[in-house]
Amino acid sequence: MYKMSDEEFYQVYGRMPRKNKNKKKKVKVYWGRISIALVAIILIIVVIVKIVGAVSGKSQKGKGEKAGVTSSAENKGDDYYAAPENKENDVVYDGIELTVCIDAAHGGFDKGTIGEDNRFEKNDTLKIAEAVRDYLESCGVKVIMTRTDDRYISVEERCNIANDNGADLFVSIHRSSNEIEGSDTHGFEAWIHTSKPEADKLFAEKIMMKLHDIGISENRGVRAGYPNDNSANYKINQLTVMPSVLLDMGYLTSDIDNQLLEASLEPYARAIGNAIISGANELGVIDDNGARLLNGQLLSNKPAPVEKSAVTESKPDESSEIDEGSSQTEEEGYSYDDGYGYDDYDDTQTESEPEIVYTDDGMGYYTDPMTTE
Repeated sequence: MYKMSDEEFYQVYGRMPRKNKNKKKKVKVYWGRISIALVAIILIIVVIVKIVGAVSGKSQKGKGEKAGVTSSAENKGDDYYAAPENKENDVVYDGIELTVCIDAAHGGFDKGTIGEDNRFEKNDTLKIAEAVRDYLESCGVKVIMTRTDDRYISVEERCNIANDNGADLFVSIHRSSNEIEGSDTHGFEAWIHTSKPEADKLFAEKIMMKLHDIGISENRGVRAGYPNDNSANYKINQLTVMPSVLLDMGYLTSDIDNQLLEASLEPYARAIGNAIISGANELGVIDDNGARLLNGQLLSNKPAPVEKSAVTESKPDESSEIDEGSSQTEEEGYSYDDGYGYDDYDDTQTESEPEIVYTDDGMGYYTDPMTTE
């Protein structure tokens, strides 16, 4: 097709041809730069999402924690108030051929220690004892209760109930107290005979380990004897023929321990029950299926019971009562073990002298005395 020149167009039409000013120019696209920019934007978005998620997670975790509470569970980053993975898993048992005596300390006019809002130790110990009984009985264990209602039974009678019924283990449930104003003393602990019998020690350690795994404010360990006097014994550890453990389930004067007990009563009961059963298995009382291996009652190798305890009995309503482990108060120089071993009273130790306590497994635990204002 012939295209006229501008001069020829002028000669024919008498004017110059009009130019198309709207003709678009070609734009060069830099695809490489666009790709780099997109990648950068995506990376920025990913980083922002991760930061927001981390902040949100910490915030949610903080809501589930109680201020000022420290425990074994905190070391694992678990919320022991609610996290189901941190609760004692049910163990399938059936027909366990074992007899256990569970003692709910105090009762009747003997209220035990008293907390805020007239919270009585005698009521807490019965509630805990019944929860432990229910779990053990669900496993087929024969459980003997020293009391099932609000009545007073002497310590001697309690021990006779266990001895006369051929119990393989005696566990006395208590709660501690500290009446020193401003004190924040808390924690769980277990007491056994001063001679530290092998079976008594094994049961106590297993119970404390299980409770530690559930989550307690402080593991104060397994102790032998009596507070401030490791030559004396609680009556229940002296007058029973079978292995015995006096178990202090936290301080009734501690908000921390009270909150933990309310939130974890059933897991604590399962932990104690499973510790008892596994301890009996390890001692050869029962086999892995719960069948009886031991002929007769499991006996402790502690010294034979005597008529009078090394610890004298005082009236139940006195704050100095010591025959059942109630109303325990801190004395200057009393140190505490946050491991699983023993930390007997040492009258040469002061609050400014923390030490390392080594247990039978060779592990060392730093101990620091609880201080009060």
